[in-house]
Amino acid sequence: SLLQEIKTMSKLVGWCWRSAGCVSPRLSPGCVSLHTSCVTRDAQRQPTGRAGHVSPWRRTPFFHERAPTIGVDKSLQERLEDLYPEDPIKGEKIDIGFKHEQSDSIGKGVVADWRRKTRANRALEKEAREGTLEVDLGVVRNQWVESGAVYEDIYNAAELYGLYDDLYDHGYFKPCMMLDIKYTHGDMLVPVHRGNTVKPGEASSAPVVKYESADSALWTLAMTGLDSSLVGEGEVLHWLVGNITGNDLATGETLCQYLQPFPPFGSGYHRFAFVLYRQEERLDFSGEMREEGEGVSLEGRGFRTLDFYSKYQEQLTPAGLAFFQSDYETSLRDFFHNTLDMKEPRYEYEFPEWYVKPWSHMFHGDLKDGFDEFMDRHRDPKDVQREVLEAKLANTNPFTGDTEAYMKYPGIHEEELGEQFPPPVGEKRLNPKQSFKIAQWRRNAIQKQRLKERYFRSSDHKDLRRDPSLNS
Repeated sequence: SLLQEIKTMSKLVGWCWRSAGCVSPRLSPGCVSLHTSCVTRDAQRQPTGRAGHVSPWRRTPFFHERAPTIGVDKSLQERLEDLYPEDPIKGEKIDIGFKHEQSDSIGKGVVADWRRKTRANRALEKEAREGTLEVDLGVVRNQWVESGAVYEDIYNAAELYGLYDDLYDHGYFKPCMMLDIKYTHGDMLVPVHRGNTVKPGEASSAPVVKYESADSALWTLAMTGLDSSLVGEGEVLHWLVGNITGNDLATGETLCQYLQPFPPFGSGYHRFAFVLYRQEERLDFSGEMREEGEGVSLEGRGFRTLDFYSKYQEQLTPAGLAFFQSDYETSLRDFFHNTLDMKEPRYEYEFPEWYVKPWSHMFHGDLKDGFDEFMDRHRDPKDVQREVLEAKLANTNPFTGDTEAYMKYPGIHEEELGEQFPPPVGEKRLNPKQSFKIAQWRRNAIQKQRLKERYFRSSDHKDLRRDPSLNS
């Protein structure tokens, strides 16, 4: 029986040797039994590269190459503190607004009772499941405002857009007054919420501002453009009304007339903030008066909200906040020329020059691109675009448009470019591969031009995008 067992093991050893290629029976020290297991080679964990060396890119890292253990390496919070260190000049943020009441257990109990009753309502659950439940959005909005959740949303939105950092540096406040601001644009009302987009044409005139207030309360309303200064650092004062009695802006002193937003071309979205201040008493704002003649003086409208608040911080407390964004539109060209009496500023991004790989060998290996394309990379892009425009105008009819519009499928018309020279009289025919009237690189260039590829993409005869205000 022992002899038969040894023969069986020998057969297994032979099978492993043929299948694995490098397996041999080995005898464990201190043991009499014969081990015939194959050597494990995990190519995914320890793949080898050329010459049989272990690849340093896909192998499992050794212990000294791994990251530090817990307690040695920095935590996520420590890394965030290194990336965003606290400004020693500003310090911690200071709440400059009214003190908010803390939510107590009674309010939480009321909410819990309401949830319990709502979940127990079988009819409400059935309507919601069947899709027949009708929700009054007016009631939802009133509950949203009365619960105070709207003020938390306004604060989070202002923090997200960086309003507090640009208005008050290290100061902030949580709004406690709901501002209802609407612009009148034709027969439509354009509201101001929490960073929504309002076009300059829609905000060309002063908005209607509403809020709840006692008849004897005094308020100050300021509208500033945080990104619109064209004459230096700081903000632009678009509107300032002080000593407002109650909620009637007509009773206040207009310290600065309303000026519409004017974000220049290419400058992106600009932020415009309305801040409502609560006054403790009637104030003398004679030093804040912005008197202008016939035109608009951008130098005189320079403003800093932090300086204004620091000057009157004993009598003013911010209570309400609303802001919107605005970007360029074509109607601002007339505003710059006639109202501001200045040349329209335009900003463009200066793209870095494309990296062109040097020509290190004599022969062009990429057969898809002709040598003319390689030479075009070293030319001035303006010259290339000029040639593209000239080619587009050459194929443009003032009455019918594109003269090559019949080429719906340019690949079919490739045979037009394959004309060859006839052989001389009495001579044999020329080499068909070398007798084309148009060279191969030129035929490729013409086909790419017809297919609107490369920089010929801009030569496509399509209707250009127009401003909606210009459409009839």
